[in-house]
Amino acid sequence: MKADYFISLKYLFSKTKYNLVSFISGFSILVLSIAYFSFLTILSVFSGLENYSLQFSKSFDPDIKIEPISGSYLSIDNNLDSILNNYDNIEEYSKVVKGNVVVRYDEKTEYAEIYGVDNLFRSVVNIDSIISIGRYPVSSANEVLSSYNLASNLNLILYNSAGIFELFSINSKYPESSLNPIGNTKRVVSSGVFTPRNDLNKNLIITDLMTAKKILTIDESLYSEILIKSHKSLSASLFLKDNLSNYTVKTHKELNESLYKIMNSEKLIVSLIMILIVFISAFNVIASTVMLIVEKENDIKTMKAMGMSKKNIKSLFFKHNFLLNVIGGIIGIALSIIIIYAQLNFSFFKIPGLEIGYPVAIKFMNIVFVVITVIITGFCSAYISSLVLKKN
Repeated sequence: MKADYFISLKYLFSKTKYNLVSFISGFSILVLSIAYFSFLTILSVFSGLENYSLQFSKSFDPDIKIEPISGSYLSIDNNLDSILNNYDNIEEYSKVVKGNVVVRYDEKTEYAEIYGVDNLFRSVVNIDSIISIGRYPVSSANEVLSSYNLASNLNLILYNSAGIFELFSINSKYPESSLNPIGNTKRVVSSGVFTPRNDLNKNLIITDLMTAKKILTIDESLYSEILIKSHKSLSASLFLKDNLSNYTVKTHKELNESLYKIMNSEKLIVSLIMILIVFISAFNVIASTVMLIVEKENDIKTMKAMGMSKKNIKSLFFKHNFLLNVIGGIIGIALSIIIIYAQLNFSFFKIPGLEIGYPVAIKFMNIVFVVITVIITGFCSAYISSLVLKKN
């Protein structure tokens, strides 16, 4: 071991002439540990909230969505059909039809959007996770799934014949539309109620594909959109965009662009604030190193007399300061990982008003980001403290 390494470690753990220097060194490590603990914990909380929000958004948004470039409907041609059935990164896909309907129940009327889905819809999106009352409808029983706002406004009764309500389409294709704009009629009952994630689907009815097409008088070969499930959504979306120029292809991130931007901007602002706090905390380490330099003035003279160069002496205190930063970083990161792991497994902290553990997530990139901050802060702190020795 080189002399500067050995002496820097000796100064780190040995007692000093003045207890104040040892106290400030210990206190600076404690402050840095708290700063790095808070930094990684806050990043983990943001990651947990991001995962929770995106998981909730996947209750209605797929990994990839294909829509027509113009118009309301698309037709599945040979090229699209071949890709959907043969491309390895597409696990499952669901065909959907959308349109506007009038809902009438017990002399109450509401406008709503109807969402006609096929049998694979539940496999592609996690709709079951937001069904708050009842169950997913059985298509053969003329059952539908209604949004909470619609069910509340109409006071719908679930499951039984007393809750049967009527769906009407508004379609200008009908010859009598000028006199009677109401087209096809369908009598259905709500088997369940789901809670939408935003105002875009306040009044919404989910039914089977054929029922929706019949009400909206849409040709059997036409669809509003195709929802795709894929664990490799990025590569799959790039492939689809290259090969399906006649369609609009959007990933889950592009469908929730506003949500991603808000969460990323909040995370960036908090990260910058925490980096500032860490840099301020590092001044305690600088102060302790400067005081150590002043206290070890006689030792520095002795080391010079023994032939140690100014560069080595400067390196000695540089490494001492850097080690203080690293120790604080290791303690803070280790404590944060322990707390986050405990929260993931035991849910000590719960969301107020809900019996749900506060969402957190251990992400490798968050740990790497904090470690990089430790290294940069350590180098900056050590360089500033070594400037004092240079002046002396």
